[in-house]
Amino acid sequence: MTRGDFILELGVEEIPASYFGPATTFLKERLNRELMAAGLTFDRIMVWGAPRRLALGLWDLLMLQPDVEEEITGPPLSAAFDSNGNPTKAAMGFAKGQGVPVGELYTQNTTKGPYLAVRKSRKGRATSAILSEMVPAILGDLPFPKVMRWGDGTYQFVRPVHWLLAVLNGEILPLTFAGIKSGKVSYGHRFLHPGPVVITTPDEYPDRLAETHVLVDFEARRELVKREISRVIEETNSDLKVAMDEDLVDEVANLLEEPCAVLGHYDSQFLDLPLAVAATAMKEHQRYFPITDSQGRQAPYFVAVNNTRAKNMEVVKKGHERVLRARLDDARFYWLEDRKVRLSDRGEALKDVIFHNLMGTSFEKVQRFKALALDLAAQNCPEYRDTVSRAADLCKNDLVTGVVGEFPSLQGIMGREYALADGEHQEVAEAIKEHYLPNRSGGELPGTLPGAVLSVADKLDTIVGCFSVGLLPTGAADPFGLRRQALGIILIMLDRSWDWSLEPYMEKALANLGPLAKRPAKEVKADVLEFFKVRLKSHILGLGVSGDGAEAVLGIYGDNPLASVGRALALEAIKKREGFRDLAQTFKRVVNIIKKFGPREENLVKSELLSQEAEKGLLAAVTNLEAESREYLGRRDYAGLLGRIVTLRQPVDLFFEQVLVDDPDSDLKNARIAILNRTSRLFELVADFARISTT
Repeated sequence: MTRGDFILELGVEEIPASYFGPATTFLKERLNRELMAAGLTFDRIMVWGAPRRLALGLWDLLMLQPDVEEEITGPPLSAAFDSNGNPTKAAMGFAKGQGVPVGELYTQNTTKGPYLAVRKSRKGRATSAILSEMVPAILGDLPFPKVMRWGDGTYQFVRPVHWLLAVLNGEILPLTFAGIKSGKVSYGHRFLHPGPVVITTPDEYPDRLAETHVLVDFEARRELVKREISRVIEETNSDLKVAMDEDLVDEVANLLEEPCAVLGHYDSQFLDLPLAVAATAMKEHQRYFPITDSQGRQAPYFVAVNNTRAKNMEVVKKGHERVLRARLDDARFYWLEDRKVRLSDRGEALKDVIFHNLMGTSFEKVQRFKALALDLAAQNCPEYRDTVSRAADLCKNDLVTGVVGEFPSLQGIMGREYALADGEHQEVAEAIKEHYLPNRSGGELPGTLPGAVLSVADKLDTIVGCFSVGLLPTGAADPFGLRRQALGIILIMLDRSWDWSLEPYMEKALANLGPLAKRPAKEVKADVLEFFKVRLKSHILGLGVSGDGAEAVLGIYGDNPLASVGRALALEAIKKREGFRDLAQTFKRVVNIIKKFGPREENLVKSELLSQEAEKGLLAAVTNLEAESREYLGRRDYAGLLGRIVTLRQPVDLFFEQVLVDDPDSDLKNARIAILNRTSRLFELVADFARISTT
């Protein structure tokens, strides 16, 4: 069958850098899915993106949709004909709807019984017709956080649309999007080659645009950004170095069509600024790359990456230097003004900072999580109690400083700088900075115990507070980053090997809220526990644990990350052993017996009543393992404990084969059920085996 190539490019005004990743992924996946559903196969698909364009190429695309023969099921046979064998309204209506005479209907046996059916052939459509309908719909659904209207306001898109290139097998694919008709013309670099360029195939697309100073391949632009930065530094013949901020490289690569770097210089008077302040002024406001010397000390240089290679790059450099000086002047002013007031004297100002109108001020929040942090410190690091207390008092005070007002991303970082400048202890300063960590997915964890304690307390107060006033995250929105914060707590606890339950601290966080809580405490705690359990399950699944294995552990230890992860990994390993399913079945039988007769207390086990070897043998095995289990749990050797639990299978099976649990003697019956109770508790030291699939 005939095949051809397809090239699509949407030309727009500059798209925000952060929008490209989701947009190109969506475009590729959606078109791939819809083409497959239409039966239009192809060899490969590729997407491109640059500030003024989104593009997609398809190779060896089937040019004609295959004919399809399908069976369509109608009404059940019992409703299709009356007692005389004449077709009913149901049968005639079905035939009419399918455009065939009743005589062409036949009986098809299904799982629900015999039904009327008809076989129809559907002629395949031309790929051009399908794409002309499909492409505009997909472009209109691209997932941009914000869209705009322009012109007469008829259309809305991320930015105004200026051209649409769509060529299938060498011919223009007729379609319209946002009032623009398709053609064979694209446009090059806005300044270096603003004129039109004709493109007809996906093969020539990257090269033709490269000739017009546009690199459409993101990875190529990204590598060029890094090469350009390295080039201008190497040309100075100095020991200057750049910390290649990969996120900033990505952002810059999506802001430019043909990157060209220049090395700039600024006045040494700004070297008295903390490196974080100068670096943030460069990165966030100007997308410049800060430079250090070989010792990692701030150097009075920066790299700016431009979208145009000017005839006189010295003029470009001077322009960047002039803009940066203004930014650094502002930053230095705020820094010097902030230094006039000690960090410890700013706490009262937090009473005027609203954390949330339903959860009070930032001052009130500090008091809540400080109390929680001191409880955590008492359990995990009592020697750091004073450090935690002092850090809690200071950790939010930088919110009312000028630098953080200008550069909000520096909260915590500036708190550390102000604390050190004021002569606070190093551990206090580090905890102030670290209590925000991790502040993004995969981000750095607190490196000190006080920082870890304060981070968990702050995050837990936020989560419990939001849940208590009804600010729950949804599938579409999580404005307070509660999922990220819950995962942060889990990762900190795992990193610190903290083996304790979150539930009592959730209760303390709820109690600290007092009258601010709007929902019943019992409901809030249940919701927060489930919220953490979902995050923890996702983490455990990411470690290669099966779903039923994760559920078996989380059913008992869902509020203790360390206990859950260790047990889940050990359980997953032993699940692969021969005979494990039989062990799980054995446990389920134990549980079913207990459910049938009800649990019994351990003190009902009277050894003098036991006469059969099977029940004596099980009691002895359970008693021995109960003593050993404390040692296994003490060193968190869940694999070793599971290995010993496996040995219970034989005495339990023998018990069920030879012993009648429901004995007429109630004392003996109670003793036997109590033995099974103790057996069940040993299994539950690792997981709820009843949740493990045995099919």
